Amino acid sequence: MPDSHKVLFENSFVRVVEGRVPAGGMEPKHRHPHNVLVFLADFDSEVRPLPNGQWTRIHRGSGTATWNEAGVHEVKIVGNVPSHTIRVELKY
Repeated sequence: MPDSHKVLFENSFVRVVEGRVPAGGMEPKHRHPHNVLVFLADFDSEVRPLPNGQWTRIHRGSGTATWNEAGVHEVKIVGNVPSHTIRVELKY
């Protein structure tokens, strides 16, 4: 996902990643450690936990944040609005 994500900051404790996925874009199967995800735009996505999860549609509101357990998933940005996020990944 190098085209849609860039590392803003990294040290021995955290990695901070900005994500911008275009409307209709998809993030193929990938893994995250435990993280906090901050939403900087209102957008809709469909998320599927792997290996055997079902697609779930989720609305993300600008200015909100979620805690996420470590895991593997894939994501589709649905509708006509791109995503914009900041993810703070824990390294321990």
